Amino acid sequence: MRSPTNNYLPVAAFCLAAVFPGVSHAGQGVSLKAYTAQQTSMSLTLTLNDALSTAFAKNPLLAGQKARVGMFEGDMQHSRRLVPANPEMELSGARRSNGSERSTDYGIRLSQEFWTANKGDLSQQVARGQLSSAELELDFLKRAVSARVRAAFFDVLLARESLETAGRTVDLMSRTSDLMRVSVDQGKRTRLELNTAIIGVARAKSQEAAAQRQLEESRLALSEVLGIDPQESIRVKGNISLNFENLPLESQLIELALARRSDLQAAMALVNSAESSLDLAQSQKIPNLKVFGFYGREEGSDIIGGGVSVPLPTLHRFGGEAKRASAELEAAQIREPSPRTGIIEPGA
Repeated sequence: MRSPTNNYLPVAAFCLAAVFPGVSHAGQGVSLKAYTAQQTSMSLTLTLNDALSTAFAKNPLLAGQKARVGMFEGDMQHSRRLVPANPEMELSGARRSNGSERSTDYGIRLSQEFWTANKGDLSQQVARGQLSSAELELDFLKRAVSARVRAAFFDVLLARESLETAGRTVDLMSRTSDLMRVSVDQGKRTRLELNTAIIGVARAKSQEAAAQRQLEESRLALSEVLGIDPQESIRVKGNISLNFENLPLESQLIELALARRSDLQAAMALVNSAESSLDLAQSQKIPNLKVFGFYGREEGSDIIGGGVSVPLPTLHRFGGEAKRASAELEAAQIREPSPRTGIIEPGA
């Protein structure tokens, strides 16, 4: 019963060699170190500047805010129109019959609507305030994302250093354990001391595993802020600098931060836009003027004239628009932080 099995062994070995040529090539296997080096060569290596550039290009929060800026740029372009609407042309014709006499009447009318109550300027102020607020929010978001990228990048560097230190500790404790085992065999050390060394190796390996998990968590956090696939392998290129700068006083730091906080300026621009929006809603009660001129021919006679038409604001008083604008102004004022502390104060 053994001979058939022995006959199949060369065939099985040949199949394995064909499927996994790297395993049997030159009688050498693929080591863990070589596999790690291969994975490292396939990973994405980033410096801090590369990480910042990647975040600015792929971060979803920044992408969404850039889209909002584009929307308000369209509103700003729309608000620059000189008149509310395009000119209107009306053509009319009629057939007149009076017994045996027949005639054709026709008319042409051209009309144009114009702003009243400063609505055009108010529309531009509303759009300009919203665009300015969105751009300032984008600037502040870039600063915030930049800070998050730097922090995440530093965490990866720190976790990498911790893992390397843990690896050196494991190597040192393993050597100590081996030396202790030799000393026990020679009768120079006790078994209790050897057990202590073995426990030290186990603890060092546990710390190494914890450092590995921390490095993976730090890489995932960096992937999130960069806006890239978390399954993509990332390696950071850089070193931790221990050069500490002399920072100014806390009060000076607060003043500097408030001066550069574009989110405060964005809140103020949003309040100004809401105030203009309320004025615009209230001015809608004053209707726009429509100027028209016409030419017609009736019963063989030319008729030329013009006039002005005004819609009567009787059924629609724009109360809903004014109420909405008032609520938007109140919300913008609640969101506006205190210019001194940077803390949001209701009704500020």
